[in-house]
Amino acid sequence: MAAQDSTRAWLDAVGRLPQGSSRLVISRGQQIRAADDPQATPAQRRAAARARSRMIKENLRLVVCIAKPYHARIQRSSALEFSDLLQAGTIGLIRAVEKFDPALGYSFSTYASWWIRQAIRREIEASESSIRLSARQQQMRLKAHFAPPGLSHDELAEYLGVEPRQLKELQEAWRASQVDSLDRPIEMGNDQLKLSDSLAAPLNRSLDHQDLQDVAARFRRKAPSEIAVFDRLAQGESQSEVARSMGITRQALNRRLERASKRLRLVDPSARELLADLA
Repeated sequence: MAAQDSTRAWLDAVGRLPQGSSRLVISRGQQIRAADDPQATPAQRRAAARARSRMIKENLRLVVCIAKPYHARIQRSSALEFSDLLQAGTIGLIRAVEKFDPALGYSFSTYASWWIRQAIRREIEASESSIRLSARQQQMRLKAHFAPPGLSHDELAEYLGVEPRQLKELQEAWRASQVDSLDRPIEMGNDQLKLSDSLAAPLNRSLDHQDLQDVAARFRRKAPSEIAVFDRLAQGESQSEVARSMGITRQALNRRLERASKRLRLVDPSARELLADLA
């Protein structure tokens, strides 16, 4: 009861905190980034510390909004308390504040939501044993993430190079390996976030790649040649085999993938983890 009272008091306090405007978010982000400069003055570093503290407080409601649906789903099967998820989500928010760069152009709430979800997901995974996917199942799930949108079950199976029956088995394994995805919109000021979407029913995306379909679509338009390489790697070809067929060295292929990785990281911070699966 004492823990619940403490959590309720914390939630009440968060509800009274002001939310920063988009202009303030950009200003605070710039102040924080300015302190990264080795030549930053003591005044700049103090301003960055104040901006960091204010930016965290102004976005704690985002942590609450994201943590609530996760807790609703796991409270009957997990020993985790709501306060545990709030603490994990706050750690994710702090990380987002530290890494956010307003010069890249995306909204802070969209950026921070990824870090908050990651922190909460890891807290859940740390408290529960989960079913692990084989390397092939992980590769096939990765390729499915990059599939053109709107494919039917049979079309997706053909894209993956498997029989429809095998795709159904893969989907069952994918679903069993992850916490159920959530499809509730969240309102934060002028921004609307989604905790998750479906990739192509009944294929659910994992919590750590909820925005991957949008990332893939944007990246596919900008770098079709890199997507072709990712497809081949996802099908199980080694980097040496892909490089040889392209008439380039493996080192040259690695440089090309690194350039693609940098592009992807500008779109979504989960991209490095995504590319690491293909290494």
